[in-house]
Amino acid sequence: MGKNIDVELKNIQKSFGSNVVVENFNLQIEQGECVSFLGPSGCGKTTTLNMIAGFLEPDQGDLFIKGKRMNGMPSNKRELGMVFQTYSLFPHMTIFENVAYGLKLRKTPKSEMQERVKKILEVVKLPNVADRYPKQLSGGQRQRIAIARALVTEPSLLLLDEPLSNLDAKLREELRDELKRLQQEIGVTTIFVTHDQEEALYLSNRIVVLANGKMEQVGTPWEIYNRPASEFVHTFIGKSNRMYGILEETHPSQLRLRTEEGFALSASPKGIELRTGDQVSMYVRPERIQLAQEESASTDMNSVKGQVKLISFLGAYTECEVTVGKHTITVRLLAEQEGGALKQGETVYLEWKPEDMFVFPRKVE
Repeated sequence: MGKNIDVELKNIQKSFGSNVVVENFNLQIEQGECVSFLGPSGCGKTTTLNMIAGFLEPDQGDLFIKGKRMNGMPSNKRELGMVFQTYSLFPHMTIFENVAYGLKLRKTPKSEMQERVKKILEVVKLPNVADRYPKQLSGGQRQRIAIARALVTEPSLLLLDEPLSNLDAKLREELRDELKRLQQEIGVTTIFVTHDQEEALYLSNRIVVLANGKMEQVGTPWEIYNRPASEFVHTFIGKSNRMYGILEETHPSQLRLRTEEGFALSASPKGIELRTGDQVSMYVRPERIQLAQEESASTDMNSVKGQVKLISFLGAYTECEVTVGKHTITVRLLAEQEGGALKQGETVYLEWKPEDMFVFPRKVE
């Protein structure tokens, strides 16, 4: 049985003058999926979203929604719901009038309009605000109303352009939970634009990582975090420690490396093209490292000696900075791992598995 594809982008290109903003973009989004476009400012994520919304036209390529070609189709004919970074509510209208605006444009009968607005206000957990005005609501409540207005027309596709970035940290978290609940409850196909990796990991079925207008990787949050396709993806998603060195030997199941400080390390190959003698960058994530007072006898683990420089207790975990040669390595210990027993200045051994290390050709700047 074939999958239902709600959105398809084929060889999409967009330039502004001589600046290519989106290059050869190909993607299929299944019905009910939540897909995030993630990347730094200027990577092309909002431009791509605006082409899907119909605010911009692609220079090349084809765009399909529900199997219909949308090139040249105005935005109001695309059955979209859209939520922006700014709430974009009409200040002179009540909340009811704001939410009902799209239904009014569609000439929905009054009784149906009232029923649908009432229902969607309950869904976003704001059932008693219909008679209020936007200025009487908090920022988080206003953003919920913007989401309600986008969903009340029962769109085929929900587009979210950094909808949480104007909120403080606590509200952001609450609304992020709310968005996930809504998306799963209603099942609307959703495209979410963000530069916040945590939001993308939390909300998405799949993530599209973008850099300089190109797709670096498309995958599940787990794949993006644990199997990054490039150095950019690895460093953009989550925290990582970097060391420099040289690739001394390559074997089918293992790479032998030496750091600038002279530490011999091993890594499992990840399909990245490398040759013996290459200058390399080596990465290991803070939560993959264990600390020990004595050097391990195990040859299955990488081990380097360092000195504890800084200890920061952060509730669920303790973060330690350890000086290793000229590098500072960050280690993240869970609460039960006795981070509290460590002392500043103490000599420790950092250990991690070869499969937890990522190796990329070194970019000489």
